[in-house]
Amino acid sequence: MEYTYQYSDECWFKDKCPRQKSVGCDSSCPIRSEFDYLINTSNIPDEFKKKKILYPEEVDLEAFNTLKDIQLDIENFTEQGRILYLWSSQCGVGKTEFATKILKTYLAVKCYGNGYKDLAWFEYAPSFVLMAKEFKSDERMEHIKNLSERQLCIIDDIGAVSPSNYDRSVLSSVIDNRYSKGLATIYTSNISPENLELLLGARIADRILSDIVIELKGTGRRQSTSTYQRKE
Repeated sequence: MEYTYQYSDECWFKDKCPRQKSVGCDSSCPIRSEFDYLINTSNIPDEFKKKKILYPEEVDLEAFNTLKDIQLDIENFTEQGRILYLWSSQCGVGKTEFATKILKTYLAVKCYGNGYKDLAWFEYAPSFVLMAKEFKSDERMEHIKNLSERQLCIIDDIGAVSPSNYDRSVLSSVIDNRYSKGLATIYTSNISPENLELLLGARIADRILSDIVIELKGTGRRQSTSTYQRKE
């Protein structure tokens, strides 16, 4: 995978880095360059690369505290090959946002001295099963290798579309591979655990639901408006 480092003034470690206080923040920083490399080679959508603060509704306080515990212990979570199924019947409650926060924390913990070794991967499940049918052989194998072998993986919005038998076989291969190798995986979905088996089959559902299952019960945060104002 080709990668060209591009420096920007926005740093994920701003105001928390001892190097920033001693020599300043610039493009020669090994921490920043390794972290940016890991972020930009993990397939994370641009909208989730920036830092954001999530404010839970009261009904989700316990769930957010548990997710925070995972985030703070993400190195052990990953090394132990843990699995998280994060779901909600509502859209826009912050599932993907919190999942990517956890992934970025892992990259921040592991980046310094990592030697530009790829560690994590983000996959939007509906696009993956669609693209898997259209990939050229080499592209398909490289993509599936990234999804199957990285230490921490997010499989986002699994079950968003009814899969064909082919889709199930592709997903089953990836999920079984990660499970058998003890690789940590975070799944997000709008499908309840009870309905996941009906949609994806008992084998896939058993792997996905084998460890931690967290439900977010709040309402969606995405809001539309009938007026236009320039964003700050």
